[in-house]
Amino acid sequence: MAGAAATNIDLSGATYCILTGASQGIGRAIAAELAKHLGPKSLMLLLARNKDQLAKTAELCKSANIKIVYESMDLAKATAPEMLNVIYSSLEGYKITDFANCVIFHNVGSLGNLSVETERMENLEEMRQYYDLNVFNVITLNTQFLKVFEEVEDRVIIVNVTSLCAIKPMSGMASYCSGKAAREMYFKVLAEEKKHIRVLNYSPGPVETSMIDYVLAETVNTNLRDVFLSFKSQGALLKPEITAKKCLKVLQEGKFSPGGHVDYFDDE
Repeated sequence: MAGAAATNIDLSGATYCILTGASQGIGRAIAAELAKHLGPKSLMLLLARNKDQLAKTAELCKSANIKIVYESMDLAKATAPEMLNVIYSSLEGYKITDFANCVIFHNVGSLGNLSVETERMENLEEMRQYYDLNVFNVITLNTQFLKVFEEVEDRVIIVNVTSLCAIKPMSGMASYCSGKAAREMYFKVLAEEKKHIRVLNYSPGPVETSMIDYVLAETVNTNLRDVFLSFKSQGALLKPEITAKKCLKVLQEGKFSPGGHVDYFDDE
């Protein structure tokens, strides 16, 4: 499988793509960068809760070659039939065999409640809601995607936007770290079972988004606050556009192992 994993991924043909969390930050930047690489007759479905912000993302992706569809969907609450329906609705007028590539970017994510110390976590409903959005419904959406494109499964490409926190513990971020770890392992297992599907776990590095401000405002963990203050004061935060470019470069070069974890700072 090593040889297959080293094969370039050519997005210049007609490509169908779903991108979650597309209304801001990394998701918006990936959408805008991806639109530059997609070939004629490509179709991109953008999903997030905020429809107005999705419209702004769609505007950034405008191209004569591709069609942009966006739908407001709360992926913390959406059911499997709703997910399946939004995919089929986006494909109206198309056949799945029209596409040379069928791509999904799982970018949706949240940090969880940072105001509760790890040893004090006990609110089961809050934890369930966190894992619904960040793990369970990511898996559910991925399953619906695979159902739709089962006939052309060898054309499927999956990108999970992960984090260094999936493989390295970070004080004060128990929900985030455990959620990212569970989600990444799911995709690693899928890649192990479905060796003809290309699966990438991409870690974007510390990025300048609203999540940084949320951490500084909400965390009760002094170590976590110090780490993020250091990122800001040293100018170490990456612009979303920069890490989006790296993500597309890693994807198209295709050098990652099946389900491999590739970080922004990894060597080329």
